[in-house]
Amino acid sequence: MRLLFREKSIHIFKNTNKGFLTVEAAIFFPIFIIGVLTIAYLIKFMSIQGSVFHSFIDESRALSSEARFYVTASLFESKLKKRIYDENGNNIQELDLENFQYLYSFGVPGMISMDLNYDVDIKLPIPFFEKLPVSESLLFRGFIGSEMPFDPISFEEMEREEQSHPVWIFPRAGGRYHKETCTFISSEPRQLIMSKNIRQRYEPCSICNPSELSNGELVYCYIKWGEAYHKGSCPAVDKYIISVEKEEAIQKGYTPCSKCGGG
Repeated sequence: MRLLFREKSIHIFKNTNKGFLTVEAAIFFPIFIIGVLTIAYLIKFMSIQGSVFHSFIDESRALSSEARFYVTASLFESKLKKRIYDENGNNIQELDLENFQYLYSFGVPGMISMDLNYDVDIKLPIPFFEKLPVSESLLFRGFIGSEMPFDPISFEEMEREEQSHPVWIFPRAGGRYHKETCTFISSEPRQLIMSKNIRQRYEPCSICNPSELSNGELVYCYIKWGEAYHKGSCPAVDKYIISVEKEEAIQKGYTPCSKCGGG
């Protein structure tokens, strides 16, 4: 009898770390490069934003020092735009100065406020956004030489750190000062300063039509349940509340609320 033997070929695969490293590098290296580039471009964005804000602050400082000459908004805007475009080139687009209010009274005379809006175009490697929008706002006072009805604060007083004790009062009615949680004030409107955030959060009242008000002017909102902002003359605003320091409230003759203790 003849025996037949069939040969079997056995293949041995050698496991090496070199092959796995090559595969991992092919997968993660592009992601790593994109991440590094994105961080670099974001640093560039922050640098451009800082440069624009510095120019905005510097030109506003000059505007404040020249307020006694009553520089017009158009002259200031053209000067500011030229400087920003010259310093940042094509990285800045659609630069616009909005809500420019010049030398108006807001508790004190000579106030100046404005909003600066622009887009930063730095062409990120991952095109999540074609342009990155930026909005900056400033509120400051011009040096107009008006005398103020109070003594200036000394440097020692400005540097002194004191604990704040805010309380809430009805400036039209007088009488008591309250804690913020007091039920006497929780349902009353608050006096606020018109801003972009208020326009986004609330709708203008259909009775008093306050949409014509500019940023920096006073408006009144029912914080807890209201959906609109109002003028002070609106019939919906019978009385309103403001926050002041407890010491100031006492000096003006307010006494603690008998219900909440005044804070």
